[in-house]
Amino acid sequence: MKIFLTIVVIILLVIVAIYAHTLFRGRGLIWHQILKELDIPEKSQVAELGLNYAGLFVLVAQQLNAPGKVVGINIGKPEISQREEKRITENRVADRAKIVDGDLLNLPLENRTYDYVFSSFSFHSVKPAINRGRAIQEAARVLKPDGQLVIVDFGPINEYESILNNMGFQNVRVVSTGWIGWWGGPWLGTKVLVASR
Repeated sequence: MKIFLTIVVIILLVIVAIYAHTLFRGRGLIWHQILKELDIPEKSQVAELGLNYAGLFVLVAQQLNAPGKVVGINIGKPEISQREEKRITENRVADRAKIVDGDLLNLPLENRTYDYVFSSFSFHSVKPAINRGRAIQEAARVLKPDGQLVIVDFGPINEYESILNNMGFQNVRVVSTGWIGWWGGPWLGTKVLVASR
């Protein structure tokens, strides 16, 4: 019995350690790699939907120069706006970073304006599934015809691939991030969707 309990405790500790690694380090590694591969031009217009990964918003702003700008859509969490406004001030990027309160189903952004639209762990929480489809349509609406949509998330990300294909996106790919994106284990892994028309 002691051996069994010891094994259970070890397994639980490993699961917690993997989860903590993804939460505190893995997400950053994933986004750093994405941004490196995208090599975003400094005058780009970028929208980040959800602001669910602290640090991404300012990280993008630091890669831009005015008139390049990143607009972050805060989805109803005042503490996130306060956190990111503080980061904007501390990192001196106010000339190229702006936060707007909004809704993923009705983005307060103009059509075909953004070179890049990013979402980090936001879409999985949109329910029911039909609303996720609407949120994906909204993300596509604000994207320039030659822009790129990048979604980092877990959950039903393959749904988004078929929705985008039906909307006329020609180049949609979904890749797993491997163990650095595991939320406790491979049963809940992070994937990256990249789409362009």
